[in-house]
Amino acid sequence: MIPQKTPKPKERGRLIVLSFLSALVCAAYILNLMNFQIVRGSEFQAQTQQLTVSKIAVKAARGEIVDCNGAALAENKVGFNIVFYYSFFPKAQQNRIISGLIGILEKNGENWYDPLPLTMEADPSFEADRDKDIETLRNKLGVNVYATASDCMYNLRELFGIDDSYDDLTARKIAGVRYGMVLADFSVNNNQYAFAEDVSTDTALLIKETSHLLPGVDIVDEDIRTYPQGGVAPHIVGVIGKMYAEEYYSTTDSEGNVLTEGYKDKGYKMDSLVGKMGVEQLMEAELHGVDGVKTVEQSKDGTIISEEVTTAPESGNNVVLTIDSAFQKKVQDILEAHILMLRERESDKDGDHGNKAEGGSIVVLDSKTGGILAAATYPSYDLNDYFSNYASIRDADFAPLNNRAFNGLYRPGSTFKTAVAAGALQEGIITPSETVNCQRVYRYYDILPGNQFRPTCLGYHGATNVMKALTVSCNIFFYDVGRRLGTEKMQEYAHLLGLGASTGVELNESIGGISGPQRSENLGKTWVQGDICQAAIGQMDTNVTPLQMAVQAMTLANKGTRYQAHLIKEVRSYDDSTVLSTTPATVLSEFPMTDETFEAIKEGMIGAAARVPAPYQLTDLGYDVALKTGTPQKNNTEFHSAAIAFAPADNADIAISVMLELGDNANYLIRQILDAYYGTGSSPEPTEEETVSSALPE
Repeated sequence: MIPQKTPKPKERGRLIVLSFLSALVCAAYILNLMNFQIVRGSEFQAQTQQLTVSKIAVKAARGEIVDCNGAALAENKVGFNIVFYYSFFPKAQQNRIISGLIGILEKNGENWYDPLPLTMEADPSFEADRDKDIETLRNKLGVNVYATASDCMYNLRELFGIDDSYDDLTARKIAGVRYGMVLADFSVNNNQYAFAEDVSTDTALLIKETSHLLPGVDIVDEDIRTYPQGGVAPHIVGVIGKMYAEEYYSTTDSEGNVLTEGYKDKGYKMDSLVGKMGVEQLMEAELHGVDGVKTVEQSKDGTIISEEVTTAPESGNNVVLTIDSAFQKKVQDILEAHILMLRERESDKDGDHGNKAEGGSIVVLDSKTGGILAAATYPSYDLNDYFSNYASIRDADFAPLNNRAFNGLYRPGSTFKTAVAAGALQEGIITPSETVNCQRVYRYYDILPGNQFRPTCLGYHGATNVMKALTVSCNIFFYDVGRRLGTEKMQEYAHLLGLGASTGVELNESIGGISGPQRSENLGKTWVQGDICQAAIGQMDTNVTPLQMAVQAMTLANKGTRYQAHLIKEVRSYDDSTVLSTTPATVLSEFPMTDETFEAIKEGMIGAAARVPAPYQLTDLGYDVALKTGTPQKNNTEFHSAAIAFAPADNADIAISVMLELGDNANYLIRQILDAYYGTGSSPEPTEEETVSSALPE
């Protein structure tokens, strides 16, 4: 056994001192704890109860819209927004605070959100073209449908406690902001309200400096939507804006079944910005992202104790279009320049020669996928002016808001003859070598007693086969062949080529229709047997869109294979690291076009291309171009100008359609479009002598 050592007196003293000090420290902690929990417990409990904890949305970055090469069409920039926080925004002082903010913004030339459909006047009236908003206002106020603007303003002042200390104009301004807060459901559940967006740095600093006078008001850094190429494809890109109350809530039928799902059920806040049209609206679910949450603790006197992002926001996804923005811009410029040139021409004894041109459209498709490379409409507008100058855009001549490429309906004129040729050749009605004798007047119906129907051609073409008929656009040939083909087969092949049928494009499109007995009956007309002759040359009641005409050209180029037209190339993650989805080339319909049929139609269209004069000629490009023109009637005295084409003719890369309203020489644009696509040559400057031609229907 090991013997134990006895501690020395010096070591024993140290142990006693350390034990004593430890006891003192423990006693101090115990006394302090008693002070917190027993002596001052009620005081600290009261302080704790005076803290306000708020959940504030942290906006997610909206995904970008880019072209096929990654060039931005809709992107984000960081801007300063003025926001109200419900929990800290004193009800009794709201009118004073809002009036002060409006004064600051007006002094600095800034705008604020005001959805009230009343003019900004001391004695306001209802704003024009806002019937739906006016109806919503009356419903919110609980007034009858006959309530005037003055009645509404009176009720707004009463509702929001805007007393006589505010003059009428100031009252109108305050009412607009307060009404916006109502529409946004500004409440405990929707704690943040955007009063003004993208204000200047000077305005933001001034509000920060005077924050002690503006409780519940803050400046936040948020992403602001911008359109760096606002004039490029605005009808396709679209815009975002405040949602309507009707969009926020789901609609149901009498049995409670959801007819339209509202944004509320999708997890949106009432003040969220959403796509209002175009791809911004179409791809809202991909672009929007998921907002995060910031938890804020604030003392009774308004001092922020702590703030923390407790749920991180999730950015939206990027949407990549099939559009090539540089090519789109060139196509838009080509279309605009031609129409402006037409308007400058003078009338002469032969007619107006397109100098009353109102507008037009060009569509270019990737022949191998159906992807839309360009879809130009003229006149057009800039997305950056859409909200700030909407009334001027809306009221401008020739309806620039109209997407003529997808929604404009026109007779196709002689471009339709390719559909008749395809049907007749495929069905064995004619052979490529079979001829019809054109002596300018079609006399087939003279077999009927007292016949007066003798449609005509523009020339005497003699013995004409299908190739020559397409080259010279012989009406007599197609009157006869169309009659023999019949309306049902004519409609069938028109639909197979994409005319009068859905193209499958993701945005809203018009469908139109192809002439026939049932269509005439639906339109309240009577079909007579001679009408098939006019139908065969693209007149009568046939109405198609420029997009459908481009699909027609693509399907001819593909020997009967019709791809779905599409704008969305793919969806990518916000950081572009991952491709989330891709739009494949999808076949909508196909028919087994024989080589004999294709060669006959192609040869006839190449012949038509060879007739285009210099400097717009299509014969020196190093490849063949297949072209068909048309002069569709708007009415008995006015005509449009149309063209479809594909190139190279043997193995097409692109398919093109051109439609000029009351225009002329659509075929002159084909070379310019090809040069823009392939990066060859330069667009020729037109002269009046080169462009004057007879405006007669082909």
